[in-house]
Amino acid sequence: MARFAALLAFRQLRYRALASLAALAGVAVAVMLMLVQVGFRNGLYDSALALPRALAADLVLVSPGYRALTFSPPWFPRAALRDAAGVAGVAETASLYAYSGQVRSPETGGNLSVWLLGIDPAARVLDLPGLAEAQRALSVPETAFLDRLSRQEFRGVVARVAEAGFVRLPVYAPTADLAPVLSLRGLFTLGPSFTIDGTLLMSDLTLHATLGVPLDRVSIGLVRLEPGVAAAPVAVAIAARLDGRARVMTRADYLAEERRFYASRTPIGVIFNVGLLVGVAVGVVFILQVLNGLVDANLPDYAVLLAQGYRPAFLAAVVAQAAVAIALLTYLPALGLALAVTGAAAEVTRLPIGLHGSDMTMVLALSLAMAVVAAGMAVLRLRRADPLELFG
Repeated sequence: MARFAALLAFRQLRYRALASLAALAGVAVAVMLMLVQVGFRNGLYDSALALPRALAADLVLVSPGYRALTFSPPWFPRAALRDAAGVAGVAETASLYAYSGQVRSPETGGNLSVWLLGIDPAARVLDLPGLAEAQRALSVPETAFLDRLSRQEFRGVVARVAEAGFVRLPVYAPTADLAPVLSLRGLFTLGPSFTIDGTLLMSDLTLHATLGVPLDRVSIGLVRLEPGVAAAPVAVAIAARLDGRARVMTRADYLAEERRFYASRTPIGVIFNVGLLVGVAVGVVFILQVLNGLVDANLPDYAVLLAQGYRPAFLAAVVAQAAVAIALLTYLPALGLALAVTGAAAEVTRLPIGLHGSDMTMVLALSLAMAVVAAGMAVLRLRRADPLELFG
């Protein structure tokens, strides 16, 4: 019976393919937009989490008023990090100084937004490819590294640093009479974000000399534990010792909070989530349009089947399998288009825009859910039809 229902649904769809072409295209576009939304959302999350994921820490200390790393995190006293170092189970601590700023492009003369990151060149602060071997060069005053994955505005500078190994970059510093100048003498790999054009890495002393920021004001505190020590109990012990001067989080909790901030507390994160729901609603409408056309065209045939003893549940199965077939048939072209769009966007923006396997599975599940909802609405309409109407 199920096989006959599937065969009947397929034949009815094939017969109505040309008449339903516009609606089928609408379903594919809706699914493609859902996939693109997810790809762009990944670009937001992955770019925002690139620096937090690179932190070489088991525990993270932040200010009590901290929201997210890319939103100019407020500082907490460095003395709190020294106190944390004295807790049992702590192996070592390190500081990260993070400030947003502007530099003057050596090519166009225009201002570019940047992250200015300060670290101790002798400490392990960021786990990034090749950085451990190169970062001691940051001990030279006024020396900085530029993120090679900075946005397009920095591509010329990146090329010059890679070729010549030296580029001078003026920094806008409100407290300085003359603009400080950094010497770009190397590249590292991090990645751009939605809000910043590029990232500069320098020593904490160079950052202090450039911006005049006190080094006793730490943006992010990094705590590494002794091998085999559980993070949660040490976090509780550190929090008790600090007595509210800083928040303490495990690495997993910190990354989850960063992601949650962008998902629910920023307008762009909410927009992506709402856009996904809108795509589902549009998909339901287009699938329902195809199914309604299918039902209207085959009402007399359904009446004959009922007269032959087939139950209404059989007709519901036909409609449901037609809906599932629509979802599956439109998913593949939608996926192909979405991969092309997200790939092109990633190439232009240099952001990590793209789709993971779990994303594709999730959107496929949403497509099937759209089909089930639309099928339920179409079956309800079929059951409410006048029996005389079934016979034309």
